[in-house]
Amino acid sequence: MPTLKDLNGRIPDGIGSECPTLRDYCYYLRELCRGEREYLEIESVATSILSAQIFSGERERLQHATLRFELLRFIAMAMHRTMALSEESSTILSAFLKSARNSRNNTSRDSLILSFNYDTLIEDQVRNDPLLCKDTSVDYGVNIEPADRSVEKEKFPYTVDLIKLHGSLNWYSIKGAGAELDLKNVCHVEPRDRSYPLYQAENPIFIPMAHAKESFLRGSLFNVLWAKADYYLSRADEIFVIGYGFPKTDMNSFSFLLKHRDRIRKVVVFESKEDPALCRLIKLFGMDVVVSSDAKFYLKNN
Repeated sequence: MPTLKDLNGRIPDGIGSECPTLRDYCYYLRELCRGEREYLEIESVATSILSAQIFSGERERLQHATLRFELLRFIAMAMHRTMALSEESSTILSAFLKSARNSRNNTSRDSLILSFNYDTLIEDQVRNDPLLCKDTSVDYGVNIEPADRSVEKEKFPYTVDLIKLHGSLNWYSIKGAGAELDLKNVCHVEPRDRSYPLYQAENPIFIPMAHAKESFLRGSLFNVLWAKADYYLSRADEIFVIGYGFPKTDMNSFSFLLKHRDRIRKVVVFESKEDPALCRLIKLFGMDVVVSSDAKFYLKNN
């Protein structure tokens, strides 16, 4: 999936014609800041757009609403996977999901995946793998209504339990719902749904990479997701952190996970031995916990 560095590299020249207001705004920012790159990184741009609350008039407010919509559209489109996984990567991911799935009939489930990612990688893999799609479904930990309610959903014997702390790129606001992101106002949309054409021009619900996130945290949706995640983390026997480096800029997530440090068995990141981020993690967790490895190869060999 694209990373923050990839997104930064697309600003402003890589912003497509589907987001003209955002592209012009970023050109304006570049001129205003005399080309200083740190002001054109996705977190800075997103924060400046999402934190704006004072407008000189109705025209400026409406222009800002367009800008906000295009920002979320730009991120969502960049995070949407268009290329299939390689055969090797697909095999490794399927094997991992099979080992992490749970029996639906068990009152207690053994494995839970928490994700900070902005993608539908796991859902796509479950749907596209010919074996997984026959007996496995994704359980988000909360009741997200399907957009196409007329379709009978089969109750498969296995579930991949997945809590997406930044939401999902296949959840949308129900048509006509209020601004609050409550569970009752959100639906789960799949490309094969009959109602998909109604939503394909909309932006999926997710918390963007910005310091100004307050408007996305109103309502019950994200509060319930994070509360459930904290409940399960506090009762977990073992926690494995894969591909998350506890960045200093992400203090909320950092402290959220770090308070469960005594049960974190491994922290797997892909950094060189001399990288300051790796040294910082070793200081936080110790040499025996931190592993510098590509997550794909770590999962393949463990």
